[in-house]
Amino acid sequence: MAILGKYQKLVITTTLGMCGVILINALLVWALLQQRQSELHSLGTQVNQIGSVNERVMSTLLAPYGLTLKPQNDSFIVSVPLTLRTDTGQLNVYSSPLWLSNSHWFLAINTLLLIFFWRSIQLTRQQLLEVKRTKQSKRLPSPVNENIFGGLPPYQSIFAIVHCHRLSSVASGVASLLEALLQERLEHQQRVSVKILNSGSFAITVKEVRVKQLEEKLQSFNELVLGCCRSLLPELSEGDVKIGVCNYRSGADQAVVYQLTQSALALAKQSEHKHCYRIPFSHNHSMLLAAKSCSLVEAVKNNQFVCFFQPVFDLNNDEILHHETLLRIRHPQLGLISPEYLLSHDASEGTSRKVDEAVLSRLDKMLTNEELQAGVSVNIQPSAWLDDNFWPKLMSFLGDHPRVTLECPASLLAKQPNLIVKRLSDPVLQVQGVIIDQLSRWPADALKQVPVRIKAIKLASELVSHIDTDKHIQRRVLTYVAHAHRIGVPIYAVGIERQQQVNVLKQLGIRGAQGFYFTGTMNQISVFNSH
Repeated sequence: MAILGKYQKLVITTTLGMCGVILINALLVWALLQQRQSELHSLGTQVNQIGSVNERVMSTLLAPYGLTLKPQNDSFIVSVPLTLRTDTGQLNVYSSPLWLSNSHWFLAINTLLLIFFWRSIQLTRQQLLEVKRTKQSKRLPSPVNENIFGGLPPYQSIFAIVHCHRLSSVASGVASLLEALLQERLEHQQRVSVKILNSGSFAITVKEVRVKQLEEKLQSFNELVLGCCRSLLPELSEGDVKIGVCNYRSGADQAVVYQLTQSALALAKQSEHKHCYRIPFSHNHSMLLAAKSCSLVEAVKNNQFVCFFQPVFDLNNDEILHHETLLRIRHPQLGLISPEYLLSHDASEGTSRKVDEAVLSRLDKMLTNEELQAGVSVNIQPSAWLDDNFWPKLMSFLGDHPRVTLECPASLLAKQPNLIVKRLSDPVLQVQGVIIDQLSRWPADALKQVPVRIKAIKLASELVSHIDTDKHIQRRVLTYVAHAHRIGVPIYAVGIERQQQVNVLKQLGIRGAQGFYFTGTMNQISVFNSH
């Protein structure tokens, strides 16, 4: 009944299709029987007109209708007896079965029916998938809620530093012209300002670019700026113009944005072939400074944190493969931040244990209240793998929740394979398996020692962030995919932000992916707040 309730339309389509096939075949048999009776009647009329006929003449009359006076002796096909009525009496004649004598009709009609039936099922399945995607999107928070929980606004800005030695000497005279050219080429869709730095470089700010258009603008930004500079000095080459770019959200620390843009420009100056570098703004620098005012232990103790599920999507059909449990700490100034920023200066075995225990307790409540179709994975702090006091609690939790899979850091597996093998030998993990997380280098020998089923391998974010542009990383990932294919393990990617990354990952054979591109930072299925 559960299957019928979930896929009722598909079940009804299948049932109606089967009934339709049966009904049409029944109608075909009825029509052929009517035709047979008509032929027998016509044959009887011919016999009556001829009068007395011998066996040879009768066989000649029966032949065009596929009839014989004697049954065919065939072990596989049984002749069908028929009665031919004439004025002088009745005569028994024999025919091959309808399905054999009219096989061309049955084959043609049933082939067409199967094609139509299959197309109908495929169409219904696509509609179900579309409804499922719509339901999933409806369950995601609205833009207003995203801003409440620290999500992303619909606009970002672009800050760039353009260095051109040949224009720096006359920068004060051409800054306004450059601004006008940029504004014209952007068709006045964004606000643009150009200022001159002490170094003679141009500081360009493009305000309020829609997130959906951001990648397109950034990809064409180098050509845009170079074209404007060439309008001022036509003989400029690509190498004469070096650009550092940083895209950032409203409220970002401007000092950090400037530092990141300067770093990107330094990379561009050092490169002979790549003249434009981009470093997106992240709160890392600000968080590391502000996090000192917030204690992780106090935050966990006061329930100032949230847990949520981030889905891993199948890149082939958009279905959810599993959900990863993520933790965010409520910071008084920064909002929701990752606990790693606090652990960097508040790291101890006791602190890590309290964080992991808090996550397991919150996850237990979430699994009790939420009905998820896919499984759930959970990460623990690396120190927890060494903690003999915490490990029995973790095994008890996993035993109570068989749908939860433990994620193991690939770096820890490579450094301490004997310890990981010992931990994974627990009977609970023998049943549930393990996910290898944050893989940056293939630990061939360590993977062979893993005593449980490896359900998936997740690539490190450093391999994913530039996979759409770095050919070397693409070759590495392609090698890892080949290794994983040989042992029958799918590979997932994390931290997806752009459509270009998704396209490359599909081509490389990556099975699933997760990240802001699919759901946003806080597009969680369930968030539990404790106040």
